[in-house]
Amino acid sequence: MDPANETKAVEETSEVEEAPNAEHEAVVRWRRSQMLSLGIGQLEADMLAESDADLGLLRRLVGKGCPPPLAVRIVL
Repeated sequence: MDPANETKAVEETSEVEEAPNAEHEAVVRWRRSQMLSLGIGQLEADMLAESDADLGLLRRLVGKGCPPPLAVRIVL
């Protein structure tokens, strides 16, 4: 492969990798804000936002009166 084409291919690959990372970070920020709005503590919200924790389940539990710390334990 021509070195110029190889450099271009590496740059294009980097751009493709950055887009999903930016999207992932946006989703994590949104999930964190949603969890904080439920009364979940910062540390737990940070941890849960990065996980596959079920945000809908957290909302239902807290909405039915479950204390946020207990809801976190249930979801984990």
